[in-house]
Amino acid sequence: MEGKKLPKVGIHTIIVQDTEKAIHVMHNSGKWLLETGKNPSKWWQPQNLNRKFLLQYAKPQEFFVALVDGKPAAAAVLQYDQSAQDWQCVDKGKPESALYIHWLCVDRQFAGMGLPKLMVDFAESHAQKKNIRLLRVDTNADETKLREIYVDLGFRLMAVEQEDYRKTAFYQKRIINHSNNL
Repeated sequence: MEGKKLPKVGIHTIIVQDTEKAIHVMHNSGKWLLETGKNPSKWWQPQNLNRKFLLQYAKPQEFFVALVDGKPAAAAVLQYDQSAQDWQCVDKGKPESALYIHWLCVDRQFAGMGLPKLMVDFAESHAQKKNIRLLRVDTNADETKLREIYVDLGFRLMAVEQEDYRKTAFYQKRIINHSNNL
């Protein structure tokens, strides 16, 4: 499955740090998951996709949103620690420096525009500024379509582990330093 590119004509897209707009996209995504019978985990229940709940797990400055023609279209939380998920099954006691992507989502009216790639590319450049060479994401192992998207975006499956409430798939992507390839 190949990601679609953003249309060039009439579409202006920027990514900004904006907690409220990011939470808006996350909440809409949670509602869509529930309405379409996808049985979202507690992390994606619409009643939990609010400021009070999410700020227990992320700082306001970690919320990013892609704006398409000024409208909130995609969102993610970018963190430099693994506090939201235990990566011991991958790290085996030797944690690597990484940028963790959480709550990556796209508002349904912007689906099919390649926004997950845009957000991951943004995360890569964000990580490179801090000299981090590894991106990490995790997801419910039963979410096969989402897992395919991560693979298509260059992530490699590192482990699948049974947790209390689900089987979790752990993915990571090495960041290539393009400035060294010139």
